[in-house]
Amino acid sequence: MPGVYTLRLDEVNAEGKVLSRLETPFKREAPEVLRPPVTDVAGQEAAAPLVRAVTVQKGDTLWAISQERYGSGFLYVRVFAANQDAIRNPDLIYPGQVFTIPE
Repeated sequence: MPGVYTLRLDEVNAEGKVLSRLETPFKREAPEVLRPPVTDVAGQEAAAPLVRAVTVQKGDTLWAISQERYGSGFLYVRVFAANQDAIRNPDLIYPGQVFTIPE
């Protein structure tokens, strides 16, 4: 279901007592919202592929995102090039940023 959620991770001991907790916002969009309208040659609206995107979480790096999405961290330059308007320094990305992941 679309909406803004809080993702929570608890570390618990053997008795079930919470030792530490990490919380971060997570926004889930409906697939139809992510699908941009595209018109075909006849002027009719055609189905378009979903936008591929990732929301940066605490501890993420472009290398790790590229490793997960492409199978190689060396391809971080693809993500950087596609999101240069949002990334000033590829070593400094911040939780909550949303990056387009090119094919």
